[in-house]
Amino acid sequence: MNRPLIYIIEPPATSKNGVQRIYGGNGTNKSDFKKAPIDVLWMSGYLRKNGFDNIFYDANNAREDLTDIKRLFQSKKPDIIFFSTSTCTIYEDVKLAKVAKDINSDCTTVAFGTHVMELTNETLEESNDLDIGIFSNEWELVSLDIVKNINDISLAKGIVYRDSENKLIRTENHPPLLDYDQLGFPAHDKLDQKLYSDPTMRRSPKTMVQFSRSCIAKCNFCCQPAFFGNVMKRSVDSIIEELKWVKKLGFKEVFINDATFTYDHQWNKEIFQRMIDEKIDLSWWCTTRSHCLNEEILDLMKKAGCHTIGVGFESADDQVLKNIKKGVRRDYITNAVKMTRDADIDILLFCVVGFLGETRESMYETIEFLKTLNASFITLGIAVPAPGTGFYKQMKEKGYLKHKNWDLYDPLKLPVYDYPDLSGEEIYDAAAYGLRQFYLRPSYIFDRLKAVESPGQLFRYIKNFAGFLKRYVRPKVAA
Repeated sequence: MNRPLIYIIEPPATSKNGVQRIYGGNGTNKSDFKKAPIDVLWMSGYLRKNGFDNIFYDANNAREDLTDIKRLFQSKKPDIIFFSTSTCTIYEDVKLAKVAKDINSDCTTVAFGTHVMELTNETLEESNDLDIGIFSNEWELVSLDIVKNINDISLAKGIVYRDSENKLIRTENHPPLLDYDQLGFPAHDKLDQKLYSDPTMRRSPKTMVQFSRSCIAKCNFCCQPAFFGNVMKRSVDSIIEELKWVKKLGFKEVFINDATFTYDHQWNKEIFQRMIDEKIDLSWWCTTRSHCLNEEILDLMKKAGCHTIGVGFESADDQVLKNIKKGVRRDYITNAVKMTRDADIDILLFCVVGFLGETRESMYETIEFLKTLNASFITLGIAVPAPGTGFYKQMKEKGYLKHKNWDLYDPLKLPVYDYPDLSGEEIYDAAAYGLRQFYLRPSYIFDRLKAVESPGQLFRYIKNFAGFLKRYVRPKVAA
């Protein structure tokens, strides 16, 4: 075979507002979030760095469908396609393999993502047109292994593949990545810059970057500790070089997709000071944990361009927090919100109802507590037991899961479980009620209007608020 024509694909959205698949993300977007798919970009950039250029295609954020992909494949027939997937999109995503095979029956089709890592064989059984599933967490390294060994795929490590007799064969584990800088940079230059936006952003165009992998925490519901091991971070030189390239490409804002970006303050200070000293004019936001913030680091973050910080909160109930191994207390959240807002930085709290130990009282306690905080934004999703996490294993052992219809494992849909004293419908209704209680307060609306800095920001607020009203402000919450 000559140099293969390789496609790296983020599959079509399965909902109006798009879906999350990035590094174990799972579910329908509540609002009009369009995030550059950093895991797919890493794979594209790494293959190119090693001599295998490829076509990157983001159907999810372009809101394109399988017909559009078929048209693309007809214009340039694929030899290999890699595509990301997630639990609640798996049934639709594997249809990509059939589209590719219909165009070129010899095309090698490869799926990756945390759902594939946990249920590799089951994923391959979803479609006879799917040739390979990557079970290793070193997706980029494995993709290169596949491309290099495309004529004898049994030599590639970290995969399950379908042999000529339709049997599924598992190869040996792939050696781990030891140096995060080895990956190079995600393929930011392949993005359609017009696509990406979210309600928090201040400037456009926007992309996503990632400076560390995995998380310091061991929350039992999260895919980060379940699939990606210990935290690995990039060198400051590599980070600054990428940010300069991103700026040169014309981007004005980035989202830093680290689970706990501020866990190493010395590393952070070096990054922020370099951004300030070298006048890297990018606005940005990031995610971290509530106990990983202090006034000094917040001051530097603000000076370096940070406008918003996302913090995992989950629940106001101490027993629920203990059950999910969150490792935080309510007072951590109170302090984090106050410090962040005092630093003139917005804060987004990620909240969830429906974990083990949840009661009617604890759900509404969380809602009331949220209203006492001066948070800029909140999410209030429904706990989803993602395959491979401790939460999923607990729910399966206790017999609480009602089915394995993966497309319903979505934090915007009715829970796929009932507890003995708490139904899925009650959990669903509480989440919708909590969002209405938080966002429809006159004091909150006035606070957001005061914070508007540009016509574009006001437009995004209005657009997403209209979507919120349509979804949540109605007499009865439906499934």
